[in-house]
This record gives sequence, C-alpha cells and structure tokens, in this order.
Amino acid sequence: MGKRLLWPFVQLGQAFKLTGTHLLHHIIGATLIASLMLALEGFHVLEWLDAAMLRASAEHGQLTRERTDQGAQYRPGIIEIDQPAFEKVFDEREPLERSRLEQLIASAAARGSKVLAIDLDLAPAVYEQNKDGERPLDSLLDRLAGEGRQLVLILPEQSDQNANLPWIRERCAAGVHFASARIRERMGAVTRIEVKSPVLSAVAFELAHGAEEQENKQPIPAVLSEQKEVVPLADRVCQLARRTNSEKELARWAFEPVIHGDAKDAAEQNAVTAPFHPTAMAPEFLNPTRTRVKLVDGKAGVAADALRKNVVYIGATYDVRDRYTTAEGEQASLHLHAAGHTSLGIGTADVNKYAVFAADVLLGILLGCLFGGLWTLYGRAELAIDKRMEDHDIGKLHQMGTLAEFYGIRMILAVVWASPVLIGVLAVYLSHFLLEQGWWVNPGPLIAGMFLHAMSLRDEAHHPHEEVPGLNVWAQLRRTHPGIVLVQAPLAVILFIIAVV
Repeated sequence: MGKRLLWPFVQLGQAFKLTGTHLLHHIIGATLIASLMLALEGFHVLEWLDAAMLRASAEHGQLTRERTDQGAQYRPGIIEIDQPAFEKVFDEREPLERSRLEQLIASAAARGSKVLAIDLDLAPAVYEQNKDGERPLDSLLDRLAGEGRQLVLILPEQSDQNANLPWIRERCAAGVHFASARIRERMGAVTRIEVKSPVLSAVAFELAHGAEEQENKQPIPAVLSEQKEVVPLADRVCQLARRTNSEKELARWAFEPVIHGDAKDAAEQNAVTAPFHPTAMAPEFLNPTRTRVKLVDGKAGVAADALRKNVVYIGATYDVRDRYTTAEGEQASLHLHAAGHTSLGIGTADVNKYAVFAADVLLGILLGCLFGGLWTLYGRAELAIDKRMEDHDIGKLHQMGTLAEFYGIRMILAVVWASPVLIGVLAVYLSHFLLEQGWWVNPGPLIAGMFLHAMSLRDEAHHPHEEVPGLNVWAQLRRTHPGIVLVQAPLAVILFIIAVV
C-alpha cells in the first residue's frame, strides 16, 4: 500500500529527470523556434499575432496594478471637439465651420500655450477657394506664428490641381510648421510611433523641447543624427514644399530619406520607430488632460478653469471611424498623437533583438523541460496501467483501483493539453506588465512550438532508447533522433543567419 501511495511521486520525479540527450533536444528545438520567430519578425510576418495578443492584453488593462505617470512633465494638454461639441458648437457641419475654428484657436492661444499642434485640416474648403482676400483664419495663424507661437498643422488632403500647395507655402513663409497626421497601424493595432519622420507628435515635441532633447530620449544611428542636424523635422515639410509643384510628391517625399546614401541607410532612416509607452496612453493619466470645446459667450472655446499647458493638441474625436486598438484599449487618433508626444518624453526603445533571442531560447528550454516532463509522466503512467491490465487474475478491489488509476491518467492527459493554454493566458497578463516597462513580447509561438516539439519525446516512455556506452550526448542524440541533428539544427543556424543579415 505504501509503494502504491508513493508511486505517483516516484513517477513524477522520474519524468522530470532530464538526461543530457533530452536537454540537448530541447536546446535545439528552442533555438530553431527562436530563430524562426526572429526571422519572421524581421519580415513583419508575425504582426497579425502581435495585434491579436495586444487586443487580448488590452482587455485586461483595468486589472493592472496602480501606476504612476512616468511622463507627467512631458504630457501635453488636449482640446477636443467631441460629439456634443460637434453638435452644439459646429452644428454637425463638415468641413468644420472656419469661423468657429478661428475662435477656438484664438482661445487656446490666449491661454498662454506656446506650442499648438492642430490635428485638423485647415486648408481652404472648396467654397472658400474662390473668395477674394485673405481668410481671417489664415490671418490668425500667421499672426500667432509672427508673435513667436509654434504652430503645427497637419498636411491637408491632396486637392485637385494642387490647389492647396500655394496655401501651404504661404503658411510656411509666415513661420507655421507642417506635419503628417498618420498613425502607424499594422494588422489592426497600434503599437509604435514614428520617431524620425515629421509626424504631428514628433514635430510638436521637437518644437517644445528642442532637437537635442528628442535625440537624448530617442537615440538613433549616427547617419540619421547627422541628417537631422541639416533638416530638422519641424522644417522638413516646408523645405520640400518649396522644391516641388505636386502635393502628391510633397506627401511622399516628406517621409522619404532626404540623404542620398546607400539603400540600407535609406531604408533605415525611413523605418525608425519606437514602441508606444503604455503609461503615455493610459486613460487614468490621459483623461485629466482633456478639455471639451464649448460655447463661451457665444464663441467656440474652453472653460476658464480648464487645464493650462504649454503644449496643446487640438483636434476632433467625434468620428468613430477615427479610433484605433492599442494596449490600453480603443483610443482616438488625437489622443494617440498626444500620447506619442509623452512617449517621446519618457523615452522608449526596442529591446535588443539578440537579447530577445537569448531570452526566447532560455524560455523555450524551460518550456521544453516542462512539457517534455508532462508528456513523459503521462506516457509512463499509461504504460504502467497497460501492463497491470494484462493480468486477468485480479480481484475486484484491484479492479476498482485500476479503474480509478485509469481515470486519473486521463486527468493527467487533460492537464498536459491544458498546460500551454494556461501558460498562454498567464503570458497575456505578463505581457501587459512588461509593456508598461516599454517591452513588448509575444511568447505565443514559442509556447505552442515547444509544446509540439516536446510531443516527440512522448513515445520514449513506451519505447525508451538504449544508451550506448562510449557515445557523447551529440552522437547519442543523432542516433536516437536523427531528424533533430540532421534537419532542425542546420535549419536553426540558417534561420538565424537570415534574421541577422
């Protein structure tokens, strides 16, 4: 009876007793999967999986621990035209009434804001293009720029016959800056911000804190730093507007490398991005900076007691189509621009890919040992009960014990199959905490891959390989698992070289 009670514990210990062959088996398997992930990430193939896990992680954002606002000193104010403001102040008219926008911008500037990042298309509407004289809205923009205010407007939609290009040049001549309103979205989710392209957040941050501060927060390769000294982000669009006669070319070349180096330098310059810092877009820190546009003495503006900031982002949030999935749930584009500004201040960067590779290999080995031990435990338990059931001369008590053991083994099988799911759920929670530190990891492929890889060891419980004296671990593995040595190991090396090159 004592032996029977201790049998599960003995089997458990034996199942997780690794041999050198088993350990090398897991090392090669983990290296293969980590190399494959490194190569696929380089080609942006796994971004759909990143987006899917990001959505799952975002659903648990409210369950995270209490956080502190790491970007409080960089966080801008937000003046937004939400649905009630769109209805009451702008009478649900699109394009937005220019006189109301003039009142709103004047109100924001009167509050002492030094940088106004305006996420609204302020180019002349169709009905304004044939009017004589300068628009009052343009006069206001030029006057504020002449007074030393830093204004950043988004590039307007491309017009017929490049009608907006002269307007862009006139504003540039008055000292107004331009930027793009684009947000990097891949596979239905937003995880990254443009760092060295003239997007709204990067240009506004440079104007507010200087190019040197931005460079200290977001270090980049030397070739790009040299380029940025020649053409700051805030001046890039206007410089290009003077050179081209096409709005389409302007929109395209504003985000192409200005330097004419080799292809690698050009691709590198155009692809420099950084992860969004999650606390930058966290609702508990972002919501207090939001101010709703309302009618004040019959004019569009904000309440007198509203939050005052040196940097203010002005835009609309009423369009439900202008929303994105993020690690902190659904966010409007205006809020993401402001969060991008804060992220630049906090300073976020990708983890070194070789450090991620090493961490993936280590994690893969641990998962392989775990899954391999569980499969071995199940296989040995199944083999033991098969041998006992071959004995036909057994009593009823023994039959009942064997039956209970049979169901117990099936429970072990359920645990084995449930283990990757449970670990995957845990990974979703942990990924959100890591993302708070500026890390983004997706161990899903590694968990699934190592579980399937460990299944190849399950038959060894039924048919254990005999150890041949005198053979080293590598030779023994080649004898027992030739596919691991002859196929998986070379493939892991090839994939790693592809990922690095």
